[in-house]
Amino acid sequence: MSRTDQVLHSPLNRMALEEPARSEARSPDAVTASLVRSSGTAIAGGLFSQALKAAVMIYVARIFGAADFGSFSFANSVNAFLFIIAQFGLPVFGAREVAQAGYLERRLLKAITEARLLLAVSGTVVALVVLYFVPGVTRTEFWLVAGFGLSNVALSGFFDWAFQGMGRLHLWATINIAWQALWLVFTIAAFYAHASIALVSFGFAAAALIAGMLGWPWLRRLMQLPGVTAAAPAYSMRRVIGASANLGAGTLLITVLVWTDTIIVRFVRGQQAAGAYAAGNRVALALAMLGSFYVLGAFPKLSQSAMNYPDEFSKYFQRVYQDLALLFIPGSFWAIAYAPQIMLVLFKHSDYLAGVGVFRAFQVILLLSVFSNLYGMGALVPHRRDRAYRKALLLSAVALIASCPVLTLRWGLEGAAIAVLLSQALCMVLFVAQTGDIVQAEHFKALGPPALIGITLVLAAAGLHLRFWSSIAALALAYLIILVWRRPELYLVTE
Repeated sequence: MSRTDQVLHSPLNRMALEEPARSEARSPDAVTASLVRSSGTAIAGGLFSQALKAAVMIYVARIFGAADFGSFSFANSVNAFLFIIAQFGLPVFGAREVAQAGYLERRLLKAITEARLLLAVSGTVVALVVLYFVPGVTRTEFWLVAGFGLSNVALSGFFDWAFQGMGRLHLWATINIAWQALWLVFTIAAFYAHASIALVSFGFAAAALIAGMLGWPWLRRLMQLPGVTAAAPAYSMRRVIGASANLGAGTLLITVLVWTDTIIVRFVRGQQAAGAYAAGNRVALALAMLGSFYVLGAFPKLSQSAMNYPDEFSKYFQRVYQDLALLFIPGSFWAIAYAPQIMLVLFKHSDYLAGVGVFRAFQVILLLSVFSNLYGMGALVPHRRDRAYRKALLLSAVALIASCPVLTLRWGLEGAAIAVLLSQALCMVLFVAQTGDIVQAEHFKALGPPALIGITLVLAAAGLHLRFWSSIAALALAYLIILVWRRPELYLVTE
């Protein structure tokens, strides 16, 4: 552990805002049930917010057409890097500090806010200067990036990480839903005002600013500390940036893994191809974000367990693993089978059918992404193995950057998707290898039942010749059965 990590290391044995820390033995089943409820809140809020975000993406794709949507997707991909630079792992670092300390320290809040503001402004200015001199970048793409960059400045005052660390996932969900809902409203207003597509990104910034302001009253109340006696760590902007450096590098590398392919397709194959490729991968990327929300909900308790109850960590990890498998595997099997129909229903343009192969490949990538995120963010990071987390992501990102241009030139959109699949598979293997001494996962127990459900669903739909909407009903029934099956475990009570 580095000297900075040691200075900022926060013991867990002070107090917890939602569940006070206790020295007596706890029921592991009760803690597991509490973990699932927290994750359920996070994924429900994430589902709603991502549905609103997906509505914006689909609305923009339908209204502005493939060429403009290609420009929008290019700018959105550039912003993914700006967003990570502006965050630099600071929200994850802050949430872990709050979860393991048991409260939110004012100097931590101030240091993280200042650091995010500095990084957001610097990153946006540098990106705009570079794009100004890059051949082929249109004026519309430049202003789209400017609007998205401004949103990162607004997000420096977006304190959802503090609510996450304190276990107040309902507050985290509320401000994220407000953000995406406001963006949808502003996007529709921009269209009816006959504004340029560039205004959509500025609406994103305005929505982030307003939603962040909504969280302030709750944050002020939660910062009132109930008599902390231990000396707080010496937080400062410089120290938190140093302590979060490996996390920041890791999240930046995740962005490379997620968004580099779209940028490469844009420059190698053009705007039209980038639009079709984006249509093929957007659904999977949005669903992968839901998986990260589930881990986000479990993160405070996983972090506490890693510090205070290491013998129970594998039990909690296994539960999250099984739930993620049940949530995503059956749906991915169904989506692969009905890929053309899904894309036509979502985007309404036959031009986007060029991305059907990409859509199918990204259903596999979705599963790899969800499970690798669990092993990285759900196992390595709670145990403060930030350097190992960064190294695995670095190797995977290098593999993607080396293979994606070559495979895109050789096989087009499908080649880019194959490059992403291979790099995500490498990331998964590395994470599993690095967590072997802290996680003893039962893979067949986690993956077997949902895979069987998915295969049965697809074979039944094919055997009965179910059309698209009928297959959706069958999929919903399968998930309803899963919910009823797992529901009793959510309500375990400890005496």
